[in-house]
Amino acid sequence: MKKAVFSFKFQVSSLLMRCVFILAFSYSHILTFSQASSPYSRFGLGYIHSPVFSANKALGEVAAPYASGININYANPASYASLTRTTIEIGMNVEGAKIRAGDSTYTANQAGINHFALAFVPTPKRNNFAFSLGLLPYSHINYTFIQNFNDTALGPFRQLYSGKGSLYQVYIGGAYKVKGFSIGANLGYLFGKLDYQKAITFPDSLYASTTRNITSMNVKSFIYTVGVQYQKLIFHSSNEPDARTDIFMTFGAYGSGGMKMNAKVSNYWDRYTIDPLLGVLADTIDGDFNKKATVNLPFNIGTGVMFGNERYWLLGADFKFMNWDKYSTPLNNGGLSNSWRISFGGQITPKYDEVDKKKYLSKVQYRAGVYYGKSEINFNGNQLSEVGGTIGLGIPFKTVAHLNLTGDFGSRGGSDKATIRETYYRVTFGFVLNDIWFIKRKFD
Repeated sequence: MKKAVFSFKFQVSSLLMRCVFILAFSYSHILTFSQASSPYSRFGLGYIHSPVFSANKALGEVAAPYASGININYANPASYASLTRTTIEIGMNVEGAKIRAGDSTYTANQAGINHFALAFVPTPKRNNFAFSLGLLPYSHINYTFIQNFNDTALGPFRQLYSGKGSLYQVYIGGAYKVKGFSIGANLGYLFGKLDYQKAITFPDSLYASTTRNITSMNVKSFIYTVGVQYQKLIFHSSNEPDARTDIFMTFGAYGSGGMKMNAKVSNYWDRYTIDPLLGVLADTIDGDFNKKATVNLPFNIGTGVMFGNERYWLLGADFKFMNWDKYSTPLNNGGLSNSWRISFGGQITPKYDEVDKKKYLSKVQYRAGVYYGKSEINFNGNQLSEVGGTIGLGIPFKTVAHLNLTGDFGSRGGSDKATIRETYYRVTFGFVLNDIWFIKRKFD
């Protein structure tokens, strides 16, 4: 009987692992179609994705001190040591933005897979070691600008600026805990391609030659993050047997140094004409291909503190900083400023161990948060601000899975009409499976 039970557990684990690798293989192709358009993505490496997963997002993205037993916190790898069960998470996003430029507005919407991660806890009884691996986006660009002109000699012509592409990161990390102190690290591999194009077209001339400049940057490089956490019990009632009344204080910090990434850059000019019978006829005028280059990433740090007990309530604050003024790239699209963000978030679970099905809502984790900061982007001499709020739910399904549902509503830009302003929403679905097969039961 025990052999049969073990065989069943192994088969289920094997099936899940196969699904994991199939999703990982197809992930980059799926994500290619899920990048929203943003005019600010033309700066730097594009729109930088937040490294926090579904549970942290609902806390205003508080990540440095967040140590969960059931949710993966990729941003601070030291948190892996607090996991009590092997965990799988697949995150999906639905995003939309209303973009105002002068007196004009337009909207952009998208949906797709956002991240995929696994965390393994080899020794759940001791709960002091775990490691994780996964795949998630790092940045993307997706923009198009068109300017129309009328020259007395050339006639009507149009200047077009566009960009498209994504960078992704695959990672493996681990953490170890001793007497409340955890240390961890993620080692990642960053890869992807960013394409930029500038062109001059003559829309009223069918056979006119169009001149364009195309620049592509392929990135393949290792990156890393290190993190620490320290958790201490600061309140315990000897008269109250319920462990939910215990209050912990958790300090956390993470960061990575300024790294030099390897890249290959191609830059060339060509001319093309559009023939109704023969299609697009193009020839390359001049160019350089696959030249080795270096991209200097900024260093980043995050730190914070959290109070409470995950089984009852949590309240925390977080601060993160990136020195983008040290960023450099062969594409000459720097000129960025140091970015920072401060976040506050909280969570409450009325009855974590409620068994009465009629009181199901008391087992749900209710989350909320706010954040404010400065983006790395300067526009018309002004550094853009970012402000927003989050709400979320952690919805349990028996003891093996739960759904983290998060809404993020905010804006980025300035108040004057000369500055492009984005008002956005992001809805994140985090499907989390907690593996209980390694926990020894009294009855099989």
